[in-house]
Amino acid sequence: MQPATGEAHRRVRIRAAVVGWVLFAAAALTGCVEVPVNPVPSAGPELSPQAELAAMPEVPVDELQTGGGETVAFLTQNRNAYCAITTEQGGIINSPVDPRLSGGQRDDAVLEVPAVYCELARYPDPAEITDDCHGTGLGFKGGTVLLTADGASYGGCRVGMTLMESELGPRAGSAEGPLARLPVLEDGLAVELNGFRCGSGEHGIVCVEAGTGAGFAASADAFEVLAAQ
Repeated sequence: MQPATGEAHRRVRIRAAVVGWVLFAAAALTGCVEVPVNPVPSAGPELSPQAELAAMPEVPVDELQTGGGETVAFLTQNRNAYCAITTEQGGIINSPVDPRLSGGQRDDAVLEVPAVYCELARYPDPAEITDDCHGTGLGFKGGTVLLTADGASYGGCRVGMTLMESELGPRAGSAEGPLARLPVLEDGLAVELNGFRCGSGEHGIVCVEAGTGAGFAASADAFEVLAAQ
């Protein structure tokens, strides 16, 4: 006697299920089963120097103030740069650490303006020298940066080493001078005074004029002028 149609269908389904499990087990033993893998998230886009600086927590000004509270001066954590947020008048820098920058005859017809002045111990050579150093064609070197509301300039005409080079540069004679006594601005932190903001991070030392975002990023390997945003 032939089994009922419903019973036959049930037996067919059972055999199909058993065959399916056998095939799955065989595939697993031979390593043919594809296991889904969650993709590794890709890194986000690199922040611009201005965006990185804007995101840095701010150090209270009084932790870095010198010169009666009108100037901020600090060393970067890697000791490759020192900066002063100060004032400039006709090329004369009100420096709390280097009297040579503050000396000279002041021209009262020239306005004294807020400025940032930085020196680097190790730095890139100027990519393009446009200053003939008063007709001599000699003496233009990198390693110094001046930022005012008009923009940033790198390097200048000078003879001998800067204070930063003499204390902390590759041929430094002493690391115990006035720069060694400056407070340190740790990486990832910023300070702001007189409309300028400075901090040290992935791009080296970055300083901007807070109102426009114009400024510079400087390190041992590169110097970049930052355009206003």
